[in-house]
Amino acid sequence: MPLFLRQSAAVAALSVFASFALSPAQAQTLEQTLVATYESHPALEAARAAVRASDEGIAQARTGQRPQVNATFDAGAQTGDGFVDFDGSNSQTLALSASQSLYNGGDTVAAIEAARAGVESSRASLASTEQTVLLEAITAYSDVLRDTQFVALSENNVRVIERELQAARDRFEVGEVTRTDVAQAEARLAAANSNLIASRGNLSRSEDAYQAAVGSRPIDLAPQPILPALPGSLDDAQELARQNHPQIRAATESVIAAEFNLERAQSGFGPTVGVTGSIGVTRSEGPGRSNIDINNTERTSIGLNATLPLYRGGGTQSGARQAQANIEQAQANLQDVGRVIRQNVSSSFTALEVARSSIDASRQEITAARIAFEGVQEEATLGARTTLDVLDAEQSLLNAQSNLVSAERDEFVAAFTLLSAVGLLAVDHLGLDVEVYDPNENFEAVQSGSSDSDVGILDRIRGRF
Repeated sequence: MPLFLRQSAAVAALSVFASFALSPAQAQTLEQTLVATYESHPALEAARAAVRASDEGIAQARTGQRPQVNATFDAGAQTGDGFVDFDGSNSQTLALSASQSLYNGGDTVAAIEAARAGVESSRASLASTEQTVLLEAITAYSDVLRDTQFVALSENNVRVIERELQAARDRFEVGEVTRTDVAQAEARLAAANSNLIASRGNLSRSEDAYQAAVGSRPIDLAPQPILPALPGSLDDAQELARQNHPQIRAATESVIAAEFNLERAQSGFGPTVGVTGSIGVTRSEGPGRSNIDINNTERTSIGLNATLPLYRGGGTQSGARQAQANIEQAQANLQDVGRVIRQNVSSSFTALEVARSSIDASRQEITAARIAFEGVQEEATLGARTTLDVLDAEQSLLNAQSNLVSAERDEFVAAFTLLSAVGLLAVDHLGLDVEVYDPNENFEAVQSGSSDSDVGILDRIRGRF
């Protein structure tokens, strides 16, 4: 990995974590938001359960290497018919049998490797879900902050226009302006109040989206932290995505699993060899006039069996063709995933550049609009400008301020979207103060046969509602 990319990865986590520490203690920080999301989001719990389910695939595949032991019990009765001195008999059989596969054409080995690839694919899918969930929370956090600022700007706009309306009425009383000026100010105030209502509605919707993403209502959110270190060029970003994106890893492991499944299908053409053994006892009793005694019969057997398939109705050939088609599908899917990720990286990088350019332009626009507004106000007091001129200048300033708020939100979201696009929007990379879910714990427990379910999962999910 190029030196810049290694430094970017390290600095990104450090920068984000340090920025969280600088947030006001009394406000809800982005770190707290992400921690709450990580600990309780049902999509993450579902993905973790899917990983645990895939862990069982290896344990199940390994059964092909281990002996199979069965105990059986049979009981039956026979009635007499056509015999003068025989009324009937009954018997009971208890047997213990065992079998061990010695060779099955490589089916078990291929099954284990396919299951192992499935585990790696499910873990990569979990990492991808983690990125999606965290980005959703970051976007919701940024939207609430943006819409909160929009409400504040709208409230200030209403106050400014109310003052302009009062000034217009005062000037109308002394004959400096006409009724038209007053009507224009009244119309603009009505529009400002309508915009305020719309802004509050947008904020409410953003708060609802925040609750859906995080699991709680936003309360006094802290300002956005500084941005993490990001790739300096599109080429660097594409290389990071190729090396780190979990969707690429998941698709790659799916190809590997499909290749091993083809080996399993092809093993059906070869012979199988196994050893079997059994031990049992049969107790028979013939009551009645024949005076047949109770008879106990013991038997023990062991044998070696081999099977060579000659014809199975075409099922083996069909399974092999299906497995080959699955490989082609997985390979095509891998190429498609790479195509989509490259496009997402490019789009995210472009969106970030556009947002940064918009921020610079909006700041310049605000400076010019503020100067123009103040100048028009002074000229209006001297009679050189109309009330409408003042209202238009104030509206231009409001638009410029709103554009800056939107651009700053877009830059922040685009930065973390780019981080997600290259595969680095992960808990450990962000340095969040939270216990990271470790899939190895369940995997090792499954292999040792001591796995147990997490009874606290449903409680954590219920806590979101």
